[in-house]
Amino acid sequence: MNEIEEGFVIRKKGANYYVVSGDREVKCFLRGKFRISGDRDSVIPVVGDNVKFRKIEDSGSDDDVGLILSVGSRKSVFERSSRFGGGKRKILGSNLDYIFLVHSVTEPDLNLRLIDRMIVAAEHGGIEPVLCINKIDLSDDPEALKKEISPYINMGYKVLYCSVVEGRGIEEFRETLEGKRSLMAGPSGAGKTSIIARLQPELELKVGTVSSKTGKGKHTTSHFELHPLNSGGYLGDTPGIREFGINHIEKNQLQLYFRDFSDFRSSCRFSTCIHDHEPDCGVKRALEEGLISEKRYDSYIRMLKSLSENQRDF
Repeated sequence: MNEIEEGFVIRKKGANYYVVSGDREVKCFLRGKFRISGDRDSVIPVVGDNVKFRKIEDSGSDDDVGLILSVGSRKSVFERSSRFGGGKRKILGSNLDYIFLVHSVTEPDLNLRLIDRMIVAAEHGGIEPVLCINKIDLSDDPEALKKEISPYINMGYKVLYCSVVEGRGIEEFRETLEGKRSLMAGPSGAGKTSIIARLQPELELKVGTVSSKTGKGKHTTSHFELHPLNSGGYLGDTPGIREFGINHIEKNQLQLYFRDFSDFRSSCRFSTCIHDHEPDCGVKRALEEGLISEKRYDSYIRMLKSLSENQRDF
């Protein structure tokens, strides 16, 4: 019997999982039920999962073919859920170091509320978010743009200002990626695929345009896969995201994923304060003193209300 080998999933197409093991890629299938280490529930592998597999002899294929036997525990997960309850969850990738949140200045317009939701999901999943503000060559007021983004810089998030047309920010993007497993996520038309093409042209990914009627991007990526980079590491593109649910996150835990609240939570009168209706709230006091962005606080309240409507227990 063939020995058990290890690798990680770089893409999934239909029932096929493509696993990188050493310097080769192996097309794999699933073996019945298997489990994530330490997890009692059977799960389906996702891109980024570390797996154990056994090579299938006499598969009838000239290429290596394997059978996935088990999935390793996940150090990080980027997932989204339905915005309207029901508990439906979708894991976009696992074992990632960075999530590059690619959003454009215009075409489509910058959406800070969507950015905030994706940051919360990244923080919840144990992944460091990096903001990439693309198409800065189209900005009418660069200084106003930087002021709008400044709260994220003040919170310690890395922010890249990019222009694929002019090549700005691409080298810094490349240096950040080196040796890491990363995913790019953002709305359709923001330029994710174009950035990958500029980083490594030989990938020859399909690049789309923005609809002149809706102002929204057209999907050019139909699935998520990790692409090996010449500089080391892997980078994945995802289908465009227009809405991003976070109903898999508990309401009373939401505040933990707002870094700008962290210095002020301890000064709240009540230990159970959620910084909404409670008196003598440290976060609301910081808001009044201009230490927390009004837009960020408004984003938090909107998320909190959404979670309250879709989750029964507090």
